[in-house]
Amino acid sequence: MSEEMRYALASVDHSAEFSRLEKLQAINDPATLSRLDLIGIEAGWRCLEVGAGAGSIARELARRVGKQGTVVAVDIDPRFLDDFPGPNTSVVTHDLSKGTVAPADFDFAHCRALLAHIEDLPGAAQNLVESVHPGGVVLCEEPDYGACEVCDPKHPGASTFQFYLDGVLGGDRMDPFAGRNTYAALRDAGLRDLRSSAMTEIVSGGSLRARYRKETMENVREMALLRGAYTEASFQMLMECFEDPSFCYVDVLWVGIWGRRPGGVS
Repeated sequence: MSEEMRYALASVDHSAEFSRLEKLQAINDPATLSRLDLIGIEAGWRCLEVGAGAGSIARELARRVGKQGTVVAVDIDPRFLDDFPGPNTSVVTHDLSKGTVAPADFDFAHCRALLAHIEDLPGAAQNLVESVHPGGVVLCEEPDYGACEVCDPKHPGASTFQFYLDGVLGGDRMDPFAGRNTYAALRDAGLRDLRSSAMTEIVSGGSLRARYRKETMENVREMALLRGAYTEASFQMLMECFEDPSFCYVDVLWVGIWGRRPGGVS
């Protein structure tokens, strides 16, 4: 994946990108919160949220760890975290692909929709694992496009959507199989007692999930056209698919994987 594509969304208009991130949170926060319940985040923990985005999970972690705990929110584009810092919270501008924030310093580390966009996914996973102390827990939640497909291949928009999927599956913008690849990366990075859960659903045009995907594409529209991936007409046809209630598709599989770094108190 090119550096140009990786950082494309960082230059998008503030309100447009915030709207997209809010939808990502609305789609995925319920599953993340359920996994946090299973892990058992405790008061007093030191937590690291990497790729914090609009900050919903960083704020939830701050609530759970209380005044005795701390939360460090990390992003390469932390513009939506201006209201996050408090007595037990901080914001750091950092690129996980370049290394850990603070080696072996945290009880818990989390990322979501991040590793899929890092060229060296195993290396970034290693950096995340090394950020927690022995006995610490890591949770990663990443998309997997392996099951994504049009429900009705006879729909007028089917070929347009398939062209979009073929571009994603080509893998030059992101790892389309990050969900499954993250499991192996965390295992190879040394995590033990690995657990996982995954979910998807059938999406209709005009729904929250379809609007999220539409806004994601709209935010990189100029780059997609400049690279020749789409013509104006084909791009517009894709946008219409995401708004058409008669068009439906199997969405990406969101995979959550968590485990414990060996050593310490389990």
